[in-house]
Amino acid sequence: MRRILLLLAALAAPLAAAPPVQAQAPMLYELRLPDGFALIRYANGLDGPASLRSDFDLPRELGTEDAARISHYFVVENAAGKTLDLRITHAGATTAHPFRVNANTFNTVLLMREGNQVVARLLEDTTEYNRLRARLTFYNAAPNCPTATLALDPSGRAVIPNVPVPGMQARTVAPAAARLRAQCGAQRVGPLDLGRLEAGQIASLWLMSPGGRTILFTSRDLIAPPGR
Repeated sequence: MRRILLLLAALAAPLAAAPPVQAQAPMLYELRLPDGFALIRYANGLDGPASLRSDFDLPRELGTEDAARISHYFVVENAAGKTLDLRITHAGATTAHPFRVNANTFNTVLLMREGNQVVARLLEDTTEYNRLRARLTFYNAAPNCPTATLALDPSGRAVIPNVPVPGMQARTVAPAAARLRAQCGAQRVGPLDLGRLEAGQIASLWLMSPGGRTILFTSRDLIAPPGR
């Protein structure tokens, strides 16, 4: 465990401090964890803040302002084959959400409301990385959008098509200026201007519908420093 903590400590400082997204990617996605370890992050698609408690992680709070909805990745030791018990407190109610992860994986837990229930949907993230191209990962966490497409704006040409809810899909693209929107049937969400994507850059894009209001935003993929 000490070895992985030292590795993450070395990685987390430049990840947190360096503003260029492309400088983060090799350190994040070329990280090789010891057998049995996994990395997990949370994404809050609810209409208010969420408090998270578990026996495998520190207490965490998720907000409602775009990137504040997304936690950093954190390491879970000896996760393979274990049931991980997560408790979510939202709007004064606490519910339990057990789940399992595979070893040596990056994972996102989507917090969503389905009908009258708060649910936690586990997605195993795609981590293929190409230093010569930019990479986009599109998450559909909008229950009112059964299938979503990430498209160029204003042309509407599909970049990542037909992502079910809850689901994610990633692809690499040539470095270029990127102005994107999400499409769900006749509904269009965005646009979201990512500026000029550079070689090696990574971006996670999130479609959510907290309280029925559909939003599209981006976040940076970071690893939490040990003990945080």
